[in-house]
Amino acid sequence: MRTTAFRQTMLSAALFALSSFVILAFVYVASAGMMLRRADASINEEVTALEARFQAGGIRSINRYILQRTVGGGADYLYLLVHPSGRSLSGNLSDLPETVPDNEGRLQFTYRRPVVAGATAEDDEKDTRAARGRLVELPSGYQLFVGLDVDEENSLVGRMLNTIFAASALALALGVAGGIFISRRFVARLDAINNVARNVRAGDLTRRAPRNNTGDELDELSENFNNMLDRVEALMHRMRHTGDSIAHDLRTPLTRMRNRLDEALREEGDLVAREQTLERAVTDTDELLGIFNSILSLSRLESGESRKTIGRMDPAVVAEDLAETYEYVCEDEGLEFSLEVERGMEVFADRGLLLQGLDNLLGNAVKYTPSGGAVTLRLRQNSEGCAEFSVTDTGPGIPTEDRERVTQRFVRLDNSRTLPGSGLGLSLVQAIVDVHNGRFELGEGPGHAEGDHGPGLRAAMCFPLAPEERDEGV
Repeated sequence: MRTTAFRQTMLSAALFALSSFVILAFVYVASAGMMLRRADASINEEVTALEARFQAGGIRSINRYILQRTVGGGADYLYLLVHPSGRSLSGNLSDLPETVPDNEGRLQFTYRRPVVAGATAEDDEKDTRAARGRLVELPSGYQLFVGLDVDEENSLVGRMLNTIFAASALALALGVAGGIFISRRFVARLDAINNVARNVRAGDLTRRAPRNNTGDELDELSENFNNMLDRVEALMHRMRHTGDSIAHDLRTPLTRMRNRLDEALREEGDLVAREQTLERAVTDTDELLGIFNSILSLSRLESGESRKTIGRMDPAVVAEDLAETYEYVCEDEGLEFSLEVERGMEVFADRGLLLQGLDNLLGNAVKYTPSGGAVTLRLRQNSEGCAEFSVTDTGPGIPTEDRERVTQRFVRLDNSRTLPGSGLGLSLVQAIVDVHNGRFELGEGPGHAEGDHGPGLRAAMCFPLAPEERDEGV
């Protein structure tokens, strides 16, 4: 991985330097071209002016104009007027440049300024300058050359070129240095995540990937990785706890069923007693099957299979259907049952799962509420804008410190060990709520701690409301 990161760093640095060089080269070409075009435009203007003079006054007019411009050595242009015989007539150049002109007569050349009295050979060499010019053929065989000193422009372009090379080298060096620095930090953070992964694979589920809280991609990767590890650790803990709980909760009904069957085999001639023993064994078998069915339901819920059957529905219908059943159940148990339903709401839910979740809550309320108590089923829109099913009772309730724990699999509190059950009811309710992206809450009930009654329990399932349907014609 380090080799790959280094190669990517070098490639990025090379691309950065190349892009910088291309940009600077474009600037150089554009600037140099602009200077050359400006010099050629000035030369063409001067040539045009001289050709106009020739048309107006002939060769004498041009000769006189050149003499006026070059006397005293202060001319901006370089001139040379050549006789058809090859003799120089006027100008501040001694000879025509030896450079071959292009099709339009333009050429690039070097020349020397006239030697000043007292100047040395070194000074004469330094006075060699660059120029551009244009050679024009005039009628009668005369030749006119007009040039312009571009030595300063060439020097500027040369300095610009040297600057471009230096800037490109600096960009390459900075790109390599920056790339190495960034790649080392990147590799170090990846190594930290890989070390955590190796430790987790070795069995240490407590390790977590470090974060620098910058919010970058690696920080987000670490956060997601840690969330995944939290989930894995919770699942592993649940699996270990589930195994122990299954063994503990299944041992009692299995032992009881075996003893009863063994007792039935030992009894001789008492057919009625045997039938009663077998009926109790069937009851124990139903209890075991109920536990396994609950485990299978939890597995299906956690795998997401039930999401396929979720659709828009009216939660009031579910509440009313269960109320009809539990009104008679509560009457048989000596409990008061009441129903409060707020209509006009719709949720996205699976009807069967919703019924199962509410049935578990109502069943627990009936089971743990002593005779003479009350059970209430409510459906309302709460302050958060969610459809809330709540079941309240006047039973013993659940201590605050145990309310989160009882939603885990096979968790049963001490005061419920003597009652039939598997400790999966609230786990199923929690899984059903999770499938619907809802919320499950356990809180204090409306009861009072008097006699056989306790503070009671309030169990609420909250589901997001479905958005209002719009008429297609609107």
